[in-house]
Amino acid sequence: MRRKSIGPILLWGFFLFLLSIEGMAAGQSSSDVILKTSSAEYDEKTGIIYAKGQSTIQWQGVTMICPYLEVDTLKQEAKSEGEIKVVWEDKTIFSHSLFFYGKDKKVVMTDIQGKGKDFSFQTKKMDFFLSPGKIILSGSPLLMVNNFQIRPQQIDYSLNDKKWLASSVAIAKEGWTGQSKSAYYQEGSSFIVLEGNATVEKNGNQLRGEKILIDVDTGKVKVEGNVEINIMAIEGEETN
Repeated sequence: MRRKSIGPILLWGFFLFLLSIEGMAAGQSSSDVILKTSSAEYDEKTGIIYAKGQSTIQWQGVTMICPYLEVDTLKQEAKSEGEIKVVWEDKTIFSHSLFFYGKDKKVVMTDIQGKGKDFSFQTKKMDFFLSPGKIILSGSPLLMVNNFQIRPQQIDYSLNDKKWLASSVAIAKEGWTGQSKSAYYQEGSSFIVLEGNATVEKNGNQLRGEKILIDVDTGKVKVEGNVEINIMAIEGEETN
């Protein structure tokens, strides 16, 4: 195997320039993905770059920090395993593995632990679509907002809208339980919003409606659309 040491390098010229050919023609564009490493070796036969030591993938303010990167220039793919960290704005994500698919502009990560200013989340798998800036959490995801546990089938997150959208939701907190077809949390908001056959229950009392707004600071609940209230009978009293 013939390898060439290529020292400190910006790897996007080898690999990810195909993601933004138009951007390269006019200089670096905001859609470019940039790979950086302190040193690397290039295998001319296989077209693989072995980026040694800490390496980063950067895209529009998002930085993915990897213990190393193995870059396949022919397939336009990269991978890393170990302690991986992703940071942007006030958010941090930790993962055990990263697979980057240049042609699809997608990063796949596993065993996720993440946090933001007012929330945290975890999941088995995360798909990060660089275009249009969307994250999908799957594999039993959990979103925590001020001790409210949101357990959906899947969570979609938009980097531009800063909105967490969950499907087939179960929610719980200290005696609270609830469920709905979908739910969303807008970063900076005080509300979790349940939509579609939404219900919440506490101490046997149940509220049902098309839409339920839960104030994560006070615990107050507002129900909208086809409101139904079921109050648990007090022991010793009869109900009709």
